Amino acid sequence: MVENDPFAGLAEWAAKTERKVHRRRLLRRLPAFLGVAVVLGLLAFATPAVWRALTTDYEQPHSTVTLPATTDPFAGTPAAAYPKGAAGITMPAATAVAGFTVSHVDAALRKVRQALIAARLDPRMLTGHDPSGLITLLAANQREKVRREFRDRTFLSFATWIDPAVRLDPHEQPRVSGRVTYRSVTVDGLRTLRVITNFVWVYAFDRADRADRPLAAAHEEIHWEFPSTANLQAGDHGMWLGDVQGYTAWVDCAAADRGLLAPTPPGPAPTDDEDLLRADHTLDIDGNCRTTSNLPRHGTHRTG
Repeated sequence: MVENDPFAGLAEWAAKTERKVHRRRLLRRLPAFLGVAVVLGLLAFATPAVWRALTTDYEQPHSTVTLPATTDPFAGTPAAAYPKGAAGITMPAATAVAGFTVSHVDAALRKVRQALIAARLDPRMLTGHDPSGLITLLAANQREKVRREFRDRTFLSFATWIDPAVRLDPHEQPRVSGRVTYRSVTVDGLRTLRVITNFVWVYAFDRADRADRPLAAAHEEIHWEFPSTANLQAGDHGMWLGDVQGYTAWVDCAAADRGLLAPTPPGPAPTDDEDLLRADHTLDIDGNCRTTSNLPRHGTHRTG
């Protein structure tokens, strides 16, 4: 007689209870500045999943006090301390760098801030799925390539579309944390101002949809490129969306495959890696979302 293995199925159970992380893939384009090929990439993402509210009973020697469940979906996570919405996007002071004046740098920082708001916070993008607010901020010669990213649903690395199957919490703004740096670089002989943004965006969802998992997050680093206008074609003037690397966390893997953001579906109580909600978390992670072929969704590839 063969006894049942008490540990059978343990690995499968553990996989089901992991927060889902989706590491999306690096996509590169090669726009030309007067015949100079400048690599401007778009990396896609990865994905772990969400969090749940807890009701805790404290037992004392002669009485029991039951604390009500918190109504703050961010409570107990790093995002609880983050600013709300655009208040979390703070820009450094502008100073002159090689090839660019203070006014050039200031204008670039302002435009990058506009782009971050348009990509991650504007309701027209989030729930209206209208990317025009972001695309019109880019150099004319890059706009069609970015439109194609939205048509192909490969934009989750730099913009957010909320899955229509779920609803954002109407009482909460996304929580935002990150940093911005900039420097002058030379790309194939062309002087370029590079603004580097690294932000985590944490979205709260209606508990009626996902009562035990009301959060999902995106974390990315983006290089925003401003080539010197000297000898540039008119269509190359302005801001270019460059290399992007990042992941989405605490998410619905099936939605992420469609370029949409939604919290992890209801299921067994998941394990949470709350450090994924920190802007200083490494972007080099392994995803644990799986495709229909059951292969891990992680790694990078490049296209020209």
